[in-house]
Amino acid sequence: MKKTLVALAALAATSAFAQVTMYGSIDVANVTKQHTNVNGTIASKTTGIGEGFNAGNRIGFRGTEDLGGGAKVNFVIEQGINITNGALFSSRAAAGGQQLDGIAAKGGWGDNMPAGAYSTGTNRQSFVSYAAGFGEIRAGYQYTNLYTVSTNSGYHLGSEQPGGDLAHGTFNNAAFGGTRANGLTYISPRFSGVQATLQMGAGAGRETADFDTGANSTTTGKTKDTNKRTGILLNYTDGPLNASFAHTEMNIEGSLVTANTTPTTLLGGNAGKTLTATAVATDYSNKLDQLAGSYQLGAAKLTASYAKGQVRDAVTASNNANTKATQLGAEYAFGQIRPFYITGKLKADNTTGTALFDAKSSMFGARYDLSKRTLAYVMSGKVKDDTETTATKVNERKAMAIGLYHSF
Repeated sequence: MKKTLVALAALAATSAFAQVTMYGSIDVANVTKQHTNVNGTIASKTTGIGEGFNAGNRIGFRGTEDLGGGAKVNFVIEQGINITNGALFSSRAAAGGQQLDGIAAKGGWGDNMPAGAYSTGTNRQSFVSYAAGFGEIRAGYQYTNLYTVSTNSGYHLGSEQPGGDLAHGTFNNAAFGGTRANGLTYISPRFSGVQATLQMGAGAGRETADFDTGANSTTTGKTKDTNKRTGILLNYTDGPLNASFAHTEMNIEGSLVTANTTPTTLLGGNAGKTLTATAVATDYSNKLDQLAGSYQLGAAKLTASYAKGQVRDAVTASNNANTKATQLGAEYAFGQIRPFYITGKLKADNTTGTALFDAKSSMFGARYDLSKRTLAYVMSGKVKDDTETTATKVNERKAMAIGLYHSF
């Protein structure tokens, strides 16, 4: 009887927890980074053990509850971690870094390898969803369509490091709602190879508005944190071909604020624009289109991506910009070893045609599959901005990593 009760208890415990899975990734590398000025002098150089280049370190939990009749509830809670830093769970590497990271390039324009490579925002995903025959509805903090196409789709062969991409090929992620955001997502069933993903929400913050007569209110009823984001992603899969198109619109409204001698960063700091001693309001209406695809040709995989964005501020025209980014990549599997090469170009101009950022990037390397979940790799890449002409300013960033990656 005791054995039966123990067996039943074990079975009940197994049933209660069998639908919850813990997962994650661990990536550590020996990394070298170098920033070089226009005149050829080295602005900074560092070498050491740090976060790897293949994938961001994380730990997560996902679960499913079967409701019957084909319906189910899913959840995901995923946290970024920084395994080469004493903070571990209280920070994450927003970009692979080591003990001493580099410096920013141009005060916001093109800073895809900033000094602040570590972030206290460790929430990568946290949402609950309801799925049935009509598709799936997700609510919570999720990857945006921007991030899905530029990073998680398989069109990106390099890494989120110098040479691998240029700020995900969008020039300024925050201007278009960021890589993760709070909101609703609907994912349709796949019809004739096509699946649609619709998103609605805010940027990194929630939608807010202040209509009272308090200190933060104005006659327009706007506050500095009224963000609205909408987007659609269409993915087509047919045998070796995988292609996606995404359109994102982001509106950022800010009330007229009082004069401030202490600069207040706009757009999360990514646009490099500040409020100074002059009172300024903001009214951004930004759009981003992305087109990407991959084709598996035997042992070879070919990838391409294109992104076109526009940043429009109805109040301050000098904030406006047009951006274009292209990337081409190729990978070939020689048994367990997969060498790859990726090259890209990103250009940003203001609406008068003046170049704000004009950079070329390239990355090459190889991944060696030790198992289905473990690989060793070596990667080397660089980004060079042709618009920077000041002799003592950074115009080239290079990095190299030799690392070991494991997923669980």
